[in-house]
This record gives sequence, C-alpha cells and structure tokens, in this order.
Amino acid sequence: MIIPMEDLVNIYLPKILLAIFCGSLIGLERELKEKPAGIKTYMLICTGATLFTIISIAFTDYFAYSNEPSRVAAQIITGVGFIGAGTIMFAKGHVRGLTSAAAIWMSAAIGMAIGIGMHMFAIIVTVIIILTLVALGKLEGQLGLKGKRTTTILLELSDPEELKKVRALANRSRGSCTIVGLDRKDDYCKIRMTCTLTVKEMNRLQVSIQELKGNISFKLE
Repeated sequence: MIIPMEDLVNIYLPKILLAIFCGSLIGLERELKEKPAGIKTYMLICTGATLFTIISIAFTDYFAYSNEPSRVAAQIITGVGFIGAGTIMFAKGHVRGLTSAAAIWMSAAIGMAIGIGMHMFAIIVTVIIILTLVALGKLEGQLGLKGKRTTTILLELSDPEELKKVRALANRSRGSCTIVGLDRKDDYCKIRMTCTLTVKEMNRLQVSIQELKGNISFKLE
C-alpha cells in the first residue's frame, strides 16, 4: 500500500518543517556559545527523530507490519546516545560537552513529540529549553562558575621585589591561584603558578601582572 499524497502533504510535511524549526532554534543557542554541535547538527537530529517516529507509526497505520511502533522510538534513544557521546571531550583534566550531549538528547525527544502529533507541546518545550539554557548560562557567568579552566602560568620578573605583589594577587584569588614553584636569585625571580579561572578572570589577572614593575616574561601552559 502506498501512503496517500494528501496525508504526506497535510499531515507529515508540517511535522518535518516544525522539527526543522525547533531543532534549528536549539542549535542556534548552542552555536552562539561556540559549542561542538551547531544549528545543522541539532536540526538533523530533531528532524531525523521526527521522521523515524512517523515511519514507526506508519508501519501500523498503513502497512500493519508491526503493532509496536515504540520499537523504533526506543532505538532512536539509543542511537542519539552515541551521537551525544561524540560531543563529549576530555581535555586538561576537564570534561566538556556534557550540556551539548544533553541538548542533542533533548532535541531528539522534541522530534519524537512532533512525530506523534504533540505539536504545541513540542514548541512550548523548545522555548522553555532555550530560555533555561540562556538564563542558566548568564547565572553561571555572574557566579563565576562558567568556563573555568586550569592553567599554569610561568612568570620571570627582573625585579624580585615584585614577588610580594604576585603573592598578593594569588591571595586575592581566594584559592583560585596557587604558587607551586619559586626560583629566586639576586637579579631575577622565576614563579610557577597554577590558576583555575574563567576567561574574564584570566584577562584581569594578565592585566594585573602586566602592571608589575621591571621586565616581565609571561607564559601560559
């Protein structure tokens, strides 16, 4: 049996277009934050989940091949899990990409909701997810929790007296910066410091270091 063209145009095509829209919105939010997966990835995942769900229902409605359309839906969850795992990276002692992986998983769920006809609910969930990601991202930034990275800083100061100021900078960081190595001689001072800071905090630290007197050699590892 061939699925009627009227059903394809009036029932299934709007679902696909809505999945493209919802997936692209979530992908846009992720891409604006320069995350591993972007607009096209989320759009394809959401649309693919919708299409697979439509197909699983069509098996029962038109072909009577199966009375368990949930089988395909279950495999969507498993397959998307592998895609999400690909966005997770481990670098410099930190796991990155977990939020992107979870967003991929959520976009597939939204696609499945569209596939079974929960159009308005899918739109509402998409808007809520985007607003929540944006709001929590801003909150993390204000609390200084977002984007912290551990970096080793090597300092060579021509004026050993500036060592006191470097120690003061480390103390003001409230444990975020620690001096782990010190080689002091008459004409210079070599400092090794480990810092766990956000990008903005690191920029402020660099400005403070550049204000020290004497010839300064500054390196990041």
